[in-house]
Amino acid sequence: MRTGEDISLKLLKTLFIPIRAIPFMESSIIFQGISEKIGPVSLLVKGYKRPSSKLRGEIDILSVSHVLFYPKSTREVHTVREAKMIENYPNIYKNYNTLQECLKIGKILLHTTPRVSASSFFQLYRGLLKEVNRIDGVCKRSLYSGMLVKLLHLHGVFPKLDECVRCKSKQVAYISLKARGPLCPKCAKAYDDTLPYTPKMAQELFFLLSRDFSEISRFKPSSNTEDLIRQMTEIHITMDDENEVEKGSF
Repeated sequence: MRTGEDISLKLLKTLFIPIRAIPFMESSIIFQGISEKIGPVSLLVKGYKRPSSKLRGEIDILSVSHVLFYPKSTREVHTVREAKMIENYPNIYKNYNTLQECLKIGKILLHTTPRVSASSFFQLYRGLLKEVNRIDGVCKRSLYSGMLVKLLHLHGVFPKLDECVRCKSKQVAYISLKARGPLCPKCAKAYDDTLPYTPKMAQELFFLLSRDFSEISRFKPSSNTEDLIRQMTEIHITMDDENEVEKGSF
């Protein structure tokens, strides 16, 4: 997970969404997840497995909790002092594929969320989980694609959709992964991986970028647009043999 500059030793209260749970010793658990204030963080909950623990059930995977802890720059894992769950999304667990897709997005966030804008990434993920839970635990392909488009935009790598990334011409007709965006016919000659880029694709990408998850859940982008989003994401995020997310070039 990413480390940044020294964090204040003041007691920190923040919202937290756990993405991984790692058993620690006999009765404790380390939760790795995204916090609203400082981004990716690992939190130790001592005695979590004990029936008498006050924190048992107050933190859980893909739920939202208020957590209280002292962040220390000399440690990678911080001990939770208090926790209170405020939202959970039980419908996500109804469908195995949905659960895995939500966790996959979470793992991407664990490795790419910067501290400086952690709140935006946190709220985006929270919004996705809320919508998936609302529609009875179905993570539609449009929601997954919409989340990726919004992540690319937050990282500043999603190109303008209506102009050539090289000469700024509005006469775009192709798109290139190597060029990282749309190209006019003249500039497209310099690349060997160009694909046709239609007004429909531009409209669909803009819709996924600009609309909320409720609207996106009722939308069905074309397979060409979905393939393009996947390829654009793979420029910045790589997967190893165990399907774990590795650091990309964000």
